[in-house]
Amino acid sequence: MTKLEIEVTIDGEKYTDAQLAQYEYQRNLHVLHELKDLGIEITDHESNLTHKDINWLEPKKAAQISLTIRQNLGADKVHELFKDVETDTDRRWKEYIEDYRPEDSHIGVTEIRVKGVTIPETLPVMGGGYGEKAALTINPEHYIVQGAITNGERQYGMEVFGMFGEPTYITGKAVQEIPAGLPFKKDPAYIKSLFGETMLGSDFTNIHLGAMHEFLPEENGFKMKSTFFCPGKAPQAIADGHKIHFALELTNSMKIAYQMKQQKNATE
Repeated sequence: MTKLEIEVTIDGEKYTDAQLAQYEYQRNLHVLHELKDLGIEITDHESNLTHKDINWLEPKKAAQISLTIRQNLGADKVHELFKDVETDTDRRWKEYIEDYRPEDSHIGVTEIRVKGVTIPETLPVMGGGYGEKAALTINPEHYIVQGAITNGERQYGMEVFGMFGEPTYITGKAVQEIPAGLPFKKDPAYIKSLFGETMLGSDFTNIHLGAMHEFLPEENGFKMKSTFFCPGKAPQAIADGHKIHFALELTNSMKIAYQMKQQKNATE
C-alpha cells in the first residue's frame, strides 16, 4: 500500500505538517477556553479543569477532550450556548455585505498534493458523508455539521471562519457555476470542481463567502486547489486565517480517508 504523503502550499508558501499541527493545537485550546467561558465543564478523568489546567493539556489530549465535548453537545445545545454569539455574528456579516462588490473580495489559495488516497476515497470525508464525528474531527472549530455535500444535500454548520472572531451558523449547497465578478476563475488544468457560497443559517442571507475546490487525479493520489473568498469589507484576517483552516480540514480528511483505506485492506 502506498505511503501517505501530503504537501501543502498556501499562497505559494510551503507549510509542514508540524506547522499545521501547532495551529490545530492552539485552536483546540481556544475552543476549550471558549466553551468553559460559556459554562461547559471541561473535564479530564472526571477532574474539572480550570483555564490554567487547559493551557497545560498536551496536543493529543486537548484534541480528544475538544472532540468529545463538541460531539456530545449536539446541535440544539450548541445553539443554546451560542445564542448571543449567533446574533452578533449575523449582525457583523450583514454589515460586511453592505454595498457588496464581488471584485473587492478577499481571496486565498490553498494547494495540496497527496499520494496514498484518491479523490473518491477522500471527498466523502471532506463533504460530511462519513458522519458528524469525522466532520468535527477534521477541524477543531467545527461545532455543527449536518448534511453531506457529496450527496447533494443542503449542509448546515457552525464554524469559525479564518480562525478569527466567533462561530457563524451557516447553510449552503455545492453548485457548478461561479457568481459573476469574483476575482478568480476555474483552472482548466483541474478536471473536477465544487463551488459553494454560504448563507446565514438563521434567515438564508447570502454573505458572499465560500470556496471553490478543484481536483486533478494523479497516480496513487491527486492535486487539489481550494480558493477561499469573503467580502472585501470583512477583515483581511478572515481570508488569511481560512487558508490555514482549509489546510487543516483537508489534510485531516486525507488522513482519515487513508486510515479507513488501511482498515479496509486489512479485512480483505
